[in-house]
Amino acid sequence: MADSTKVKKLDGRHERTEQTRLRILAAARDLMLSGNLEPTTTDIAKHAGITTRTLFRHFAEAESLHQQMIQAAEHSAEAIMDEPFPESIATPEQWRLQLTHIIDRRSRIYEHLLPIYISPLFQRQRSTHTHNRPASVPATQRRQRLNKVLPAALRQDRPLFEAIDATLGIEFWVSLRHSQNLSAKQARRTVEIAIDKLTGYSA
Repeated sequence: MADSTKVKKLDGRHERTEQTRLRILAAARDLMLSGNLEPTTTDIAKHAGITTRTLFRHFAEAESLHQQMIQAAEHSAEAIMDEPFPESIATPEQWRLQLTHIIDRRSRIYEHLLPIYISPLFQRQRSTHTHNRPASVPATQRRQRLNKVLPAALRQDRPLFEAIDATLGIEFWVSLRHSQNLSAKQARRTVEIAIDKLTGYSA
């Protein structure tokens, strides 16, 4: 009985620890998405409703917090992009409609992630962890999904496939919105035009 009680206490403590950790990550993400592109640990702790000391018990250094926050935001976005197509456009013959659905979904997700991707924190993480960036796995998943959608003629033309994949990637969206100063509506239209041109290919 005593052992069972001890296990329950340990489980409860672990659950509270994990909930606090997730709250810290969510606070960091929320601050960046609301426009604070480089929140301090004090900002994050205050937003999470905890002390800075508590924050550092969960994340020994700010860099670890920033890295995990970026990973969590990207994985959350990937979970949405992994959702199956609506039944009305689920057959292989409807690949063009599926591409339109992909553009719509990714445009919304990328726009949501834009503050994170243009932040100094993300730029530092990218330069420091280029060899094992969190985005490397999602990018692989993105390519796999595209392979399932495109017809053989487009999949087998390697340069064409790479052009389509790059056009549908977040880096292109960030370039359109941040570097070229297009509105979200203009950026989406640019992606649509590019994909229409690229998929007009005939073997």
